[in-house]
Amino acid sequence: MIKRRIIIRGAVCALGIVALAAAAPARAQEPTHYTYVSFWAVPRAQWTAFEKSQAETDSILEGLVADGTLVCWGSAVALVHTEDGYTHSDWFVSDTQAGIVKTLDALRNVGRSQSLVNTTRHRDVMLHSIAHGGKTARTTSGYIRVAFWEAKPGRGDNVEEIFKKYIQPDLDAGVADGSVLMYNFDTEQVHTDAPGGYNLAVVYGGGDGLDKGAATLAARSKENPAAAEAFGAMIDNEAHRDTLSKVLAFQHK
Repeated sequence: MIKRRIIIRGAVCALGIVALAAAAPARAQEPTHYTYVSFWAVPRAQWTAFEKSQAETDSILEGLVADGTLVCWGSAVALVHTEDGYTHSDWFVSDTQAGIVKTLDALRNVGRSQSLVNTTRHRDVMLHSIAHGGKTARTTSGYIRVAFWEAKPGRGDNVEEIFKKYIQPDLDAGVADGSVLMYNFDTEQVHTDAPGGYNLAVVYGGGDGLDKGAATLAARSKENPAAAEAFGAMIDNEAHRDTLSKVLAFQHK
């Protein structure tokens, strides 16, 4: 994966915020969520071994969903690669920071082969999820699309308002009809990048969900083309990046 200004680790393209529709009714206060994401750069020859090594981790995470510590978790392998980017990712979401550190403690003793430890580049991020939605699911398929933006100085609140007012209702509709399994709109809780970064991660149940999401965005853009200019004034377009990955495992309570 590429250098990012993150808040995710999910995903729709930049059009997801550019394509705005008529204002939605005011929403109730969002519950607080926190997301922890790990990124791995695994040599292609070791992908199968690396993915098999996730089995013990998955079992622990399932238990933490069952006891209420976690809201959801998942893992994925990149479909669109960059020369120096990460190949794999995994994430988990809790409604408390205590739940995040409890999960990290539970995973601390999970072993990986020494060869993978020696040859894998790794990075973590801890995020505050400004908005989260999802439905009960457990799957070993699907896709996650993640879009990264960097707000211009002083425009972060505007980006958040636009997302909640215009974009989140369509994502909630996707959750309701089953095409979207989860979405996160995040900013960094622990800043390892400069402040001002935002990320929208969306987990789709299948490729048809990607197409449905794209069609909805195109319709919204046609309904309100002037909104693109408004959003463009809020962000540094040169910093925008997207990722697309295949889901290897996913669970939402």
